[in-house]
Amino acid sequence: MKKDKPELKRYRLDVSAQFYPIISTKKAQSLFRLSAVMDKKVDGGILQRAAEDVLVRFPTFKVRLKKGYAWYYFEENTERVRVTPSTGELLRPIDMKLTAGYPFRICYEGDRIEFEVFHAVCDGMAALVFLKALVYRYAVLSGAPVQGAEGVIDLAGLPSDEEAEDAFYRYYRPIRFGEVDLKGLMGELPLLLPGTIAEEGYSADYRAVSSSAMAAAAKSMGASFTAFVSGALAYSVEKLTRGRKAVVIMVPVNLRSMFPSKTLRNFVNFVRLVFRPKECRMLADYVRSASEQLKAKATKEEMEKFFATTVRTEKSLALRIAPLWFKILMARIFRFFLKSRQTMIFSNVGKVSLPEGCGLKRVLFNLNVSKTSKVNVGMVTVGGETTVSFTRSITETELEREFFRTLSELGLTAAAI
Repeated sequence: MKKDKPELKRYRLDVSAQFYPIISTKKAQSLFRLSAVMDKKVDGGILQRAAEDVLVRFPTFKVRLKKGYAWYYFEENTERVRVTPSTGELLRPIDMKLTAGYPFRICYEGDRIEFEVFHAVCDGMAALVFLKALVYRYAVLSGAPVQGAEGVIDLAGLPSDEEAEDAFYRYYRPIRFGEVDLKGLMGELPLLLPGTIAEEGYSADYRAVSSSAMAAAAKSMGASFTAFVSGALAYSVEKLTRGRKAVVIMVPVNLRSMFPSKTLRNFVNFVRLVFRPKECRMLADYVRSASEQLKAKATKEEMEKFFATTVRTEKSLALRIAPLWFKILMARIFRFFLKSRQTMIFSNVGKVSLPEGCGLKRVLFNLNVSKTSKVNVGMVTVGGETTVSFTRSITETELEREFFRTLSELGLTAAAI
């Protein structure tokens, strides 16, 4: 008698992930990369075993993307995950036929472990949890003298429902559209960085800066790490372009700090930092403006309003009954006419710590770029070193040089990696 196949588990995409696959094409996907730089050359065979072991603990990653009537959804993937040598291409669109259906890639090259993931799966903080677990398990299987497991998700434990939750729905509070400044959410058209789109694909520059020195520089201006770097980036853009339009930097805010959740899916909102040339002249002006805007906009109340609007939109009758093919068509038409609302994205995922002996030297964080959002910046701190990653779709590197020149004028040394 033929046995029935076990029913595969399904996961509804979280609210902020719903439109990522809808607006994606074969040439343009919303991806990001986290890379662990190790103290020794990476063994691909051991990394394969580590990936297989770790993935079982992350059921919302162990999935494949499927089409439903109204929305995409994730379905449990029973295929063996594939770990492959790196092709050297940065944030190349994922062909899921080559990844056994998985919406991510795990690659290795020299001393690096690369984890590139489709944003529909998770945000940067959740991806970091996965990467840390992968590095930890790799170190253990390699026979490294790992001391304890502090800072790593419990790999022997069972996945919890909270880890798979859509935290946007958990904290959703119905609001009236009048409570939200829709014009402010969209904002004015910003300055767009000039540059020649590189035909050979994306590229990146990485620099390491002393985290204590950068913290001291930020403190001297009364700002946080994020506000300091945001202001310095805006100042560098203005020095380079002398533009008449505002520089707009989008900064993702990890909502888990305001709305407690262990979710390993997306749970971030963006704060729109606007720097107008007439209002800011010196570096200190830009840093002060960034600090004031973050304090005013990155509040629990403002974040709640923002994602409540997103949830309410998704819950609308029109979107619930519209077939997926129609949503895809409308999204692509809308995307064709939509003007970019940001100059760049800057994301700081904070400090990464792993047990002694894991062999982690640093983490690199590459954000997706495009023809309009030409340069984006990621930042991660490991030990006493902060790594700043500039990812670009253009050939010019003037912005990176201007930014690090600005840091140098403050006495901050940025070593090339």
